[in-house]
Amino acid sequence: MIQVTLKAHATLKEVFGPNNVIISVPEGSTVGEALDLAINRFQADLEQRYGSQRSQELLQYCILLLNGIYYVKPDALRSKVKEGDQIEIMETFAGG
Repeated sequence: MIQVTLKAHATLKEVFGPNNVIISVPEGSTVGEALDLAINRFQADLEQRYGSQRSQELLQYCILLLNGIYYVKPDALRSKVKEGDQIEIMETFAGG
């Protein structure tokens, strides 16, 4: 097992908490698999905010960074993670 960190930004901190979340995943796992584990851990809070969600649906509303690099969907979910990686997730906002 390896450990990766999930860092939530803005309003997603209301779901994942104000601190980084450590996720243990099998070696060779992808960003999508790590997100699925985090989503399962916080399922009740996610359902309260968004309805029943999985990483694919959650990404419709979010931007992902892996170690500070922006990834274009759906490539982000297929990227392999390694020990110590940081996944950042933030909602997109529109305004004018």
